[in-house]
Amino acid sequence: MRYRIPVLLGALLAVLTCGADFALAQVRLAVLNPRGEVDRPPAKGLRPRLTSLEGKRIALLENGKAGAREFMDALEGVLKQRYPTITVLRMPKPEGSRFAFDAKTWYPEVAKLADGFAYGMGD
Repeated sequence: MRYRIPVLLGALLAVLTCGADFALAQVRLAVLNPRGEVDRPPAKGLRPRLTSLEGKRIALLENGKAGAREFMDALEGVLKQRYPTITVLRMPKPEGSRFAFDAKTWYPEVAKLADGFAYGMGD
């Protein structure tokens, strides 16, 4: 009677261990990439870098958040001091800091009006 519990526990442990090995041997896992396969869109080239800012039109773009205007004021002062022939265009982002605006019309307009740009963000 006193050997009965240890023997039962040993037998149960042996069955569980053997059963676990058998079960593990039968398991097959397939790991899938949840992002899927998506072709990259074709890259668009950037304009060549400006060799000088002398006589250029530079657009200062800002997102309308706190501090952006003050930052662009300081940048405009530095640019005009270093490059006296520069033309600075202030072009704040339409609709302030709203993320979803029609950028497809704004950025081409900036590209037509300016030779280069600087984008400043507040907050």
